[in-house]
Amino acid sequence: MLRIGIAGCGRVARIHLGRLLQRGDVEIVGLTDPDVSASKSAGEILATHGQQAPCFSDHKELLSKVTPQAIAVFAPHRAHYRLAMDALQAGCHVFIEKPLSTNSQEADDIVNLARGRNRVVAVGHQYRLRPSLREARRLISEGAIGPITLVAATLAAPWLAKHQDSADAWRLDPKLAGGGILADVGDHLLDALLWSTGQPAAEVAAFQTRVNPALDVVTAAIMRLADGTPATLGLTGICGSPLFEISYFGELGHIKATDLRLRMSIGQDPEQEPALPGEDETIDSDFVTAITQNRAPCCPAEDVLATVRLLEAIARSATSGQVVRLA
Repeated sequence: MLRIGIAGCGRVARIHLGRLLQRGDVEIVGLTDPDVSASKSAGEILATHGQQAPCFSDHKELLSKVTPQAIAVFAPHRAHYRLAMDALQAGCHVFIEKPLSTNSQEADDIVNLARGRNRVVAVGHQYRLRPSLREARRLISEGAIGPITLVAATLAAPWLAKHQDSADAWRLDPKLAGGGILADVGDHLLDALLWSTGQPAAEVAAFQTRVNPALDVVTAAIMRLADGTPATLGLTGICGSPLFEISYFGELGHIKATDLRLRMSIGQDPEQEPALPGEDETIDSDFVTAITQNRAPCCPAEDVLATVRLLEAIARSATSGQVVRLA
């Protein structure tokens, strides 16, 4: 049994907790949240699966009293760094429900400490497990549409519809304190774009619309990837229904990937829908398997450094009005 502690017990944590409990080789040994009522609510989910675990308001108390082998972090974005670093110092493997951190220096610190302690740190970029994107990545790497000339990524997340009073947005959804729609769902799309093309970003220019000085709800950006390929990004939290789409244009044809579908066209041939690989395990289960089978997770922390740096650069460009070049 892998002994896991849960740090941050809000709504998102309960979704992930349900996935972890589907495995028979996981024991939840502790729950921590500054709001003890939240951890007690998560404890009720444990009880329905025949498990019990103590609740703590301080994560350090959980680490010292129940000595978990791994910690799963589902706290607001700006709490990720301290929780991850303390867990690694205590010898734990760590799962972080994206983003890895809210700035690149913190992300580097987490990766370096994990290497020094020989611990697994996985990040919850679950788009990497979508069959449509896995197949798009394979086709691109094999040159199915030739060299890529342009990538266009869009994502619509009807977030503002849930929080009509924009003045209360920060209070109602504190996880957005680390960067609004860009950091909440946009980093999923950015990670998918970089991962599927195999290219980090070299420079970016971005614009944002905000509902208050700290909370972005619309982001538009144009990037140049490391190999010179231009890529565009469009995110909105003001829409009627969710949708993400990444289109890859190559010298021989194009590929369009959505949440559930993949379409490809070569030359003047009619558009086709290639067969997709089967569904993989969940991002949570992948983390457990990586530890128990001593393999890398599908999204190791070191892979996400390029995503964190790009998130940071987009925010900086939108604020300054300047093109930001990434090292």
